[in-house]
Amino acid sequence: MRRAVPLLAVPFLVTLTSALVLVGCGRQSGPPASHGRPASSNDPAFQPLAAYDLPDEDGRTIERARWTLGRECMVRLGFGGLRNLDLDPVPAWPQRPSGTGVLTMAVYTSDDFRYGIQDPKEAERHGYHGAQADYERRHPKRKWTLPQYLALTGEFVGDDPKSVHGHRIPEHGCLGEADRAIYGTSPRDRRNPVLELETRSLQQGMRDPAWKKADQAWSGCMRTAGYHYATPQDAVTGSDRTDQELKARLTGQHRDTTEPSAAERRAAVADARCKQRTGYVPAVHAIDVRIQNRLVTEHRTELDKQLRWERDAVRRAHDLLEDRSS
Repeated sequence: MRRAVPLLAVPFLVTLTSALVLVGCGRQSGPPASHGRPASSNDPAFQPLAAYDLPDEDGRTIERARWTLGRECMVRLGFGGLRNLDLDPVPAWPQRPSGTGVLTMAVYTSDDFRYGIQDPKEAERHGYHGAQADYERRHPKRKWTLPQYLALTGEFVGDDPKSVHGHRIPEHGCLGEADRAIYGTSPRDRRNPVLELETRSLQQGMRDPAWKKADQAWSGCMRTAGYHYATPQDAVTGSDRTDQELKARLTGQHRDTTEPSAAERRAAVADARCKQRTGYVPAVHAIDVRIQNRLVTEHRTELDKQLRWERDAVRRAHDLLEDRSS
């Protein structure tokens, strides 16, 4: 099962100059094995495509190797103070520092939230930011200067300098250079059929009449709680909460935007309770599993190729770490 990862971040200038930053998450190669994953298709955590994910330990190996090589690259570019950067655990994926004229939106993904928030207690704590909270529990945040951020990621916006300390920043930065050493090519420049099929399964599932029926039952439950959302996706977006936030800002009211608002938490709690009361998750999960099984059969050759590529990357990551520990 894929743990929470930042799937993408979108930095953009006020002028709407934009760039996408894909943050890769590794997968392992086959033949597919359970690696402790749920064996029963009735378990909501069971996902046929998850058999093509990396086991958690292999994912951590990739992360350690990426940051080990990235740290060496940063020292080479003149950031000697990072020579002893703590990599246990590895830092969270770098975020562009505030005050640089660029807004950044990060999107987090996790199999635990594939069908949205399900646990009222989790909803009360984190609103709709559970995947982000899970990721940040395992990866400590670190503040980077703009030169450090650019050197690490190579994600340039506008007139950002392409060099630092007289050295040209590698394509996709030091972390991108590390990925090329581990994978042989940058994962950002390669389509990932597993991610694509996971998305396709959801898209097809949501058009299924049984899925729409589950949405309707959930929506009716939410109306009794005072919310008018057609689908759980609408609740996550929360256009009504967005309007409230905008009005608060226009009237000079400010709050810590790194934490979910009280309104968001209340909506998420109602959302999770309605999923439980209407049997939403078992209903849509059965549809999702059926579609995923079909997609796996139709794309097995492509998936097996991706698996071999990922396994080779894990092997290289092991070798790189072994070389540096000897």
